[in-house]
Amino acid sequence: MPSHGTDRERFPELFDQTSIDPRSRIRTVEMQVLVIGMMRTGTKSIKAGLEQIGFNKVYHMTTAMKNPKDCDMWTQAFNAKFHNKGQMLTRKEWDQLLGDCDACIDVPIAAFMPELIEAYPNAKVIVSMRDPDKWYTSLMATVGKRSFNLKLLFLGLCDHFFLSRFNPCARSMMTGMYGNDLKDAEYVKKRYLEFHEEVRQLVPEHKRLEYHLGDGWEPLCKFLGKDVPKTEFPFINESREYGERVKLIEKHAVRRVMLNVAPIAGVIALASTYYFGLLSRW
Repeated sequence: MPSHGTDRERFPELFDQTSIDPRSRIRTVEMQVLVIGMMRTGTKSIKAGLEQIGFNKVYHMTTAMKNPKDCDMWTQAFNAKFHNKGQMLTRKEWDQLLGDCDACIDVPIAAFMPELIEAYPNAKVIVSMRDPDKWYTSLMATVGKRSFNLKLLFLGLCDHFFLSRFNPCARSMMTGMYGNDLKDAEYVKKRYLEFHEEVRQLVPEHKRLEYHLGDGWEPLCKFLGKDVPKTEFPFINESREYGERVKLIEKHAVRRVMLNVAPIAGVIALASTYYFGLLSRW
C-alpha cells in the first residue's frame, strides 16, 4: 500500500470492502510465515516487505477490515481464548479464515501464535519486537487515545456492515490481550512481553528469526530464502495513518447509516404527508 496518494490508494481496505463469508473458503496456498508483530511495531512496513519479496497475500488487521465478516470468526476466537465463551477455532476454521494467505502478521494474529504454530508446524516463525516503553507510548498515542471513541461506539449500533462486527472484535481483543485498563502501563507492557516470550518457548532459536524493523532486508531474506531487493525496505508511517484511517471509518460509517435510514425516513415522510392530508380534509 502506498504511503502517499489518494485515500482510495492508501486505504483500499475501506473503499473496496467485500462481504464474503470466511466459512465458505478453504486453504488454497500453503501457510509459510507466521510473524508475531503487535500493532504499533511497524507491521504495515513488514507486510509490504513480505509482499515485495514474493509472498502473495499477508493477513493483517486491514485484511479483516476489507472483509468485515472475518471479524465474526476473530471474535469467536478471542471469546474462546480469553473470555471462556464458546469453542476455539479448529484447523479447518483457521484454513477458512486464513486459507488464501501464505503469511500473516499484526493483530489479531499475534494473539493466537501458539494455536497457529500448532496448526501450521511447517511455517517459519518471525518474532518482531519493539522496545516495550516506546511501544506503549505509541499505543497510547493512537489506539489508547481513541479506545473510547463515542462516535464509533454509537455508529456501531447502526452500521451493520462494518462497525457492528468490528467493534465487538476490537473490544474482545483489547480486553483479552491487555486487560480492562490500557492506562495500567506496567500490566500492559508485561502482557506484551509475555506474548513474545511464549513464542520463544514454543519455537527453538534456530527455527525462528528475531527481527527489528530497522534490520532491513538481509536477515529477513536470508531466513526466508529470498533474494535481497535492490530497493530500500518499505517504510509506512503507521502513527499518522492510524488517525486518518479512523476518520475515514467514521465518514464511511455515517454514509452507510444515512443510506440505510433514508428509505425509512422517506416512507415515514410520505405516510405523514398522506395522514395529515387526510386530516386536513375532515
